[in-house]
Amino acid sequence: MNTSVRSVTFDWLVSPEPVTSSSNSADMLWMDAPFTRDIGTGGVESWALAMDMMVTHSRYQFTPEIAGQLVPLATIDVRFSEPTLMVQTLLKGRVIQNDNISPRDLVYGDGVDLFRYSEQASITAVMDTSHEIENVTLMIGQSRLSDLIGEPLAQTLIQRLDLLPMPKSVVKAVPNHVHRSLHDCLSAEYSLSLKKLWMQARVLDFITDLSNYFCDKKRDGLGTEKQTRERVQAVHEYLLNLEGKLPTIDALAAQFGRSARALNEEFSAEYGESIFNFIVNHRLNSAYAAVKNTPVPLKQLAEKLGYAHVNHFSAAFRKKFGHPPGSLRKDLKS
Repeated sequence: MNTSVRSVTFDWLVSPEPVTSSSNSADMLWMDAPFTRDIGTGGVESWALAMDMMVTHSRYQFTPEIAGQLVPLATIDVRFSEPTLMVQTLLKGRVIQNDNISPRDLVYGDGVDLFRYSEQASITAVMDTSHEIENVTLMIGQSRLSDLIGEPLAQTLIQRLDLLPMPKSVVKAVPNHVHRSLHDCLSAEYSLSLKKLWMQARVLDFITDLSNYFCDKKRDGLGTEKQTRERVQAVHEYLLNLEGKLPTIDALAAQFGRSARALNEEFSAEYGESIFNFIVNHRLNSAYAAVKNTPVPLKQLAEKLGYAHVNHFSAAFRKKFGHPPGSLRKDLKS
């Protein structure tokens, strides 16, 4: 089948020797990544679907010895025959991408998807080995996207995703109900021909849901009550899964397409506290359970929670619970 994908080339960075592999617009059966034994296992496959769409699926597991490290996986060169929308979403884990389009590293996972609109891309993917990684990527050319949903809506979708001027790549928070279809597109255990029909149907569901979410509301206005709740719930889910340094309220607002004041007011109305208070309380409550039930060092906990120094973590812990975290462990030992 024809797709807008001309070629995909992997220059693997997880092998002691240079290893390059390539594919084109045809199906590519499972290809193992050239991992060394001390890193882990994994690989990638791709599927050329009707309506000139392509889906790739990759999965990587890491050894306990390197858990928590950032491991460069591969430099991936992609060439398209026309401007192409590329959507990357994670079922598991977190990935950091550096590409030739964005001036900064792009981090996606935990309800945040990566969108790219270009005619070519050179990407270096870095894996967070704290968890297993499972990624699904959809690629669809502009002409086919316009045929499917109409040119005006296709142009509006590209604009609402902040992908103009081309080439551009961004990360966007996306509610589970929107990208669930793309997550599920490879789940069916059917014959090859029926499996591809299932994948195509789920991908079309995803394109419909994505268009509805980003285009069927006033991005600069309040939107309907349902849309406001969906946005706030997406913020809530994103914060629950976020580790490390907290984003500023301005950065969070920009990511979710609202002003900082409006986003905070909507969040407070739904959950009864400000975004800042919610995430601080959530993280400290999680830290209390970790201090009480695990031997994880306090310094490591502090870093995971986004504190620059363990002393800052201890002070915040004492302020909330009335005693420092170290004393909790002493009490448990006695």
